[in-house]
Amino acid sequence: TLDRSSAASDVYKRQEDDKPLKRGRKANVVPYVQTDMFQANIVEWPVKDDLASMEFPLFSLSTKPDTSVREYSQPGTNKRVRIIPPVIGAATVFDKDLLLFLGSQIIEARKAGMPISKRVKFDTYDFLTGTSRDPGGNAYSNVLDMLRRLKGTQLETNIVTGGQEQTKGFGWIEDYTVTKTASNGKGVLECEVVLSEWIYNAFLHFEVMSIDRRYFGLRMPLERRLYELARKHLGSKMIWAADIVALQQKCGSKQSLTHYRAEIRKIIQRDLLPDYHMGLDTSVKPHRIVFYTRDEQSLLEELAAKGELDWFAALEKRDMEG
Repeated sequence: TLDRSSAASDVYKRQEDDKPLKRGRKANVVPYVQTDMFQANIVEWPVKDDLASMEFPLFSLSTKPDTSVREYSQPGTNKRVRIIPPVIGAATVFDKDLLLFLGSQIIEARKAGMPISKRVKFDTYDFLTGTSRDPGGNAYSNVLDMLRRLKGTQLETNIVTGGQEQTKGFGWIEDYTVTKTASNGKGVLECEVVLSEWIYNAFLHFEVMSIDRRYFGLRMPLERRLYELARKHLGSKMIWAADIVALQQKCGSKQSLTHYRAEIRKIIQRDLLPDYHMGLDTSVKPHRIVFYTRDEQSLLEELAAKGELDWFAALEKRDMEG
């Protein structure tokens, strides 16, 4: 189940150095001081991503308001999640940037022994520049819509309490208060948000994984989702292949398989994923999407050791890899 009191989804809990712990072992929790409000103004902060939302398609890939109810059940387990959006649309993979920004700051503060809280105040300019966004144009007014989607999107997931399974619903943030607006009265210059207990517990228990800051520069929603899945499943390994149908479900894509495959081929040619190249294995059905390291020498050594050089050579890959 997607229960923060147990191991995060179906993966190992990881400390900030991303070293896996054995299943069932509790993380070496660093003591922390709780305060009424945390100010997210740390300048240097490694980007940390929540493990559960890396594994499950909890954010919409749509660039238009997505008001459809989505459900995902993990094959072979009883884990399931239902996303119920508000009328303005579900929280998107781009809205998630705010959670990455705030969560990464909370984790960094806790490591430094600073008091933390699920009530967080942030400066919009710091958020925009910290997540590689242009602070001009409608950026400040767009933050208000982002807050509305993050609060309005409801997640329902099955958790076990007292030995009984029940359904729990929550939003990404419990509340928000705009504390300083732009001169036109529309833009958000400063804001306080109250994170949901569910996501805050993930940060407290280090149920996160480091991701590359270049993630924020990925402009295709599907590119972002594919990078998250590659980072989580491939990690420091050389290569990882996944069934295209299963991966489409993990991505949360609502496209037809034909259109999804076309998008995959476009992303292979764009070749923008941090740390990884992509390829397509068409020798089997369903096809498999292959992620592999940009460390060519280490990759070739592993492929040679496994006798997979010919298989790898036959993959659909970028026309000219640099």
